[in-house]
Amino acid sequence: MASDDAPLQDSLSCNTEQKEAEQEAPQSLLHICRFCLSRDEEDLIPIENVLLLTLTIEDILLFTGIQIEEEDYGEIALCVKCTNKIQVCSYFRHCCLTNDAAFRELCADLIAKVKAARIEAKEAAAAAAQALREAEEAALEVEAANQPCDTIELSSDDEFNYSANYIKAGEVLHIEEPMYRPSDWDMSLNPTPPAVQRHPREKGKRKLHLCDLCGLKVGHIPTHYLDHSTVATVGCPYCPVKMKAQKSINEHIHTVHFKLVSKTCEICGKGFVHHKTYRYHMITHQDEGNTFECKDCSKTFTNSIYLRDHIKRVHNAAKKVKPKDSEETVKKKRIRSRNPEDNRIYPDSD
Repeated sequence: MASDDAPLQDSLSCNTEQKEAEQEAPQSLLHICRFCLSRDEEDLIPIENVLLLTLTIEDILLFTGIQIEEEDYGEIALCVKCTNKIQVCSYFRHCCLTNDAAFRELCADLIAKVKAARIEAKEAAAAAAQALREAEEAALEVEAANQPCDTIELSSDDEFNYSANYIKAGEVLHIEEPMYRPSDWDMSLNPTPPAVQRHPREKGKRKLHLCDLCGLKVGHIPTHYLDHSTVATVGCPYCPVKMKAQKSINEHIHTVHFKLVSKTCEICGKGFVHHKTYRYHMITHQDEGNTFECKDCSKTFTNSIYLRDHIKRVHNAAKKVKPKDSEETVKKKRIRSRNPEDNRIYPDSD
């Protein structure tokens, strides 16, 4: 019998414990903030007091998104920080709604003022135009009144015999000029333009086109634009050299790789790969048998090219003169000339 009563007593004790826990749980929730979960009891305020003093349940739902039932008011508390934040949001919303109504009234007033100003401007313009028309009409009336009128004096005999269509014998009538007049095109403001004269093209001569970049006249603009380009796209098949045009690559292959003779001296029969060396060689034939003396140092040369190079190299005032090495730089050069393999020092020239 005692064994049968044991399960019943256990179930009764569990039910009582559950009821006690349910009664104690709401009291423990008053020690936690519903929103930020703060446990600082000094800052916690029951939600019933908050709703009585500052906020409404609609504000809490609007700014937190949490629905709080009326039956749970005695079990929920809020901290001071959360209460202040909701109050700020509520005040800001109230200000926005109030200002929105004021803003709409202000817009309506401004629109009404603009419309009134436009109507006044139209009325003023119409009044000014009417005054101008009246002034013009008055001026025309005054002018017409001041003009003299032609009067016809009639005798008593001709008073009833006068006719406006009566023409005396031999009277010259006034003939009006025709309305249409043939215009003189030579004196007209819009004369006929002269015929376009095309430039005569010479037979067998290619037409040249003007380059917009350098102003030269060339035969083929797309090929000429490659000279202005800064990117070399055509490469040599025998070496890494790249150039802008295929013509330059062909000359490079003939002169550098194939060594083809492009010019031959008609005097001595010597062949040349490059046209510059051929030109210098022809100058030697031209200057053959002559001597060229430098006016600055009286040196003589057998070629005018040699004299020109001598003047550029020795007597050129614009050429920068290299400074002479001082003793310290000479010593540094000697130190650098040491051989690190055998640690030998080259003898001084002193």
